[in-house]
Amino acid sequence: MTIADVTARADSLADRLAVACAAVEAIEPDDAFDPAAPAAIVASGLHLAAVPAAFGGGGAGLSDAVRIMTALGAIDGSTALGFAMHLHVTGAAAQSTVWPSALRERLFRAVVDDGALVNAASTEEGGGSPARGAIPGTLATQATPSGPWLLNGEKTWTTWLPALRYALVSARVDRPTDPAQSPEVANFLVDLESPGIERLTGFEAMGMRGSASGRLRLTDVEVPADALLLRRGVTERDPRGPVPGAWFAICIASAYLGVGEGAREAVAQWALDRRPGDGSTAVADLQTIQLRLGRMDAALRTARIVVEDVARRWDAAPDDAGRSALESDLTLAKLTATNAAALATEEALRIAGGPGFLSGRLERAFRDARAGLINPPLDDVALTGFGRAVVARHR
Repeated sequence: MTIADVTARADSLADRLAVACAAVEAIEPDDAFDPAAPAAIVASGLHLAAVPAAFGGGGAGLSDAVRIMTALGAIDGSTALGFAMHLHVTGAAAQSTVWPSALRERLFRAVVDDGALVNAASTEEGGGSPARGAIPGTLATQATPSGPWLLNGEKTWTTWLPALRYALVSARVDRPTDPAQSPEVANFLVDLESPGIERLTGFEAMGMRGSASGRLRLTDVEVPADALLLRRGVTERDPRGPVPGAWFAICIASAYLGVGEGAREAVAQWALDRRPGDGSTAVADLQTIQLRLGRMDAALRTARIVVEDVARRWDAAPDDAGRSALESDLTLAKLTATNAAALATEEALRIAGGPGFLSGRLERAFRDARAGLINPPLDDVALTGFGRAVVARHR
């Protein structure tokens, strides 16, 4: 019996989300990675959300992704971030027109039949952000034009690494016969159970400590020729177009928005329950507390409106041209959501005072929300782009 057979009992995506959320909520939150979290996602069938219905999946769009990721983010940021990586890769694979059909089917069959989880492995130590055009140090060599590839290098910040079966690995193509040529970059779907794969621990990060964002080391990892997704010059536009960036932006934005919304609900309940002094007045009745609650609520509701609207328009876009026109708004959604989460979690700590700074849900949400500020696109890149567009319109 396959994973799809088991999860077919769930009537809808909403059912699977409810099952997954209940299971994740039952896991004792901690700063350490808990394999029970990804296991709960797979057991619920939620990992099939973005897989096309033709392969046994849920066929989710970006509007569905918003609902999924905000719900998970409100419970546990690390679990939401881990699943965001899987959802954005499978969603982009479903909508992209450049994936080789056999490779796409291989990935989807592994997800449906084996409960496989996948992420993209692109960032490298000292290489800067791939979003800013960093050329991978990971090297891909091929002895013959039709033979297998050998990958050597190390990737950082590979979220949910212990739970992954596959990774989309970016690499610089070795061109020893003509090194003067412009470099090429390739992307491969790599089976992480292949010889030469090492899953190393990650970093002592401030937030999202339970996301197991580790280092993926590849030493002479043999990858079949048909596992090549794409190959392009470093100055050429990604042939997948806006699709991967859209799924990444909305999944990330929604996960952090959920973190902020979860902090809002938690601190509001805390303020209602907390009755200092003679116990006659709840903290929630104080005007200064209501002001802070209102400030965080306004930021979060604004972000939700933006994220949901952009996702809805993406889902309604008729073609790649219509989707490309939304790239700036996708960036705006990520920027708005992550900054709203940072503001909301700070307000939550200010409301709770000393108790909020103790290890626990509010303190962890505060740290987790800050991680969204370093996910691409960074604020400075986004805002500079907006400003450049304003100048271009008026020139």
